[in-house]
Amino acid sequence: MCMILIRLENSKKRCFSLGFLLLLCVSFIFTSGCISTDPSEQNSKPADLIDTGIDYSDPYNWLSLPNVSKEVDIFYVYPTVSSNETGSMPISDEGDRALAQGIFAAQASVYEPYGNVFAPYYRQMTTNVKMEDGMLATDTAEFKQGAADVEDAFEYYINNLNDGRPFIIAGHSQGTMALIELIKNKFGDDEELRSRLVAAYLIGYTVTDDDLAKAGLTAAEGPYDTGVVITYNTQSPTLVGRPMLMEGAHCINPLNWKTDSTYAPASENLGARFYNDSTGEFIREVVGYSDAQIDVETGALTTTIPEGEDLDIGSYPEGVYHRYDYAFWYRNLQQNVGDRINAYLLKT
Repeated sequence: MCMILIRLENSKKRCFSLGFLLLLCVSFIFTSGCISTDPSEQNSKPADLIDTGIDYSDPYNWLSLPNVSKEVDIFYVYPTVSSNETGSMPISDEGDRALAQGIFAAQASVYEPYGNVFAPYYRQMTTNVKMEDGMLATDTAEFKQGAADVEDAFEYYINNLNDGRPFIIAGHSQGTMALIELIKNKFGDDEELRSRLVAAYLIGYTVTDDDLAKAGLTAAEGPYDTGVVITYNTQSPTLVGRPMLMEGAHCINPLNWKTDSTYAPASENLGARFYNDSTGEFIREVVGYSDAQIDVETGALTTTIPEGEDLDIGSYPEGVYHRYDYAFWYRNLQQNVGDRINAYLLKT
């Protein structure tokens, strides 16, 4: 799956390496949505892009609008899947919509046994976004537009679709980036909203103490705490550079649900589940696939994959398993979603 890569610079800011981003454009072809914009608008101020808006009362603008049958909802935001040359995804593009549906099958299926999964299309920043050296990804008009779409979709969901049910928010990569902005903007001053949050699975991007403080939330410390943020970034133990991490990253081990360096052997892995992310086609499932251990100095979730395994990691450096943040820990994640929902319902 195509995820835009975030690198840690000496300034400790969230920024893209432009040269590395261009490499991503070659190999990452998985996509999702954006409303078409005039190419001339790509140089507009962020507010000019954001003001165009998306009508989330129209079912066409939702990737998933479920028949409500469960006690808990899931609000899911897919990762970067687009290589659209404008830098911003048109959600009316049928190819892009199909690719968003593919990654939905690969990732959101973790949550579907336990919740009603709502997922909006949004005009995300693509791998072809134009950026100057040292520019922050979160400062681009294209990212702000996509994050504003996610916020609009969430507000529509809460006001018109949720009907007071408890909910989980979940995402990956750029989806998580947008959700971090959402929780900072919407949750910090809204105690009632926080009280209905079962958990936030903000996977594949750095979540810091500052993010949590602004959102009025805390990081998960075990398998059953609720109203908390679950986050990690997967890589090999030998990776140098930690391109998906920034200083202060929180991390929880999805095999043993500890936040220290306690080692979890592969025997604790209930099943890695691999999909073709662009089509959603199931490929294989492997019980006991790999181990997991937190590097407490960097906040990385480290794992050693089976010998001889040939994984497609795209243009990421060797040992970056960002594309497999869901796949490696699929069954453990799925079980944990059920555990946290049960814990929440028992408390309430």
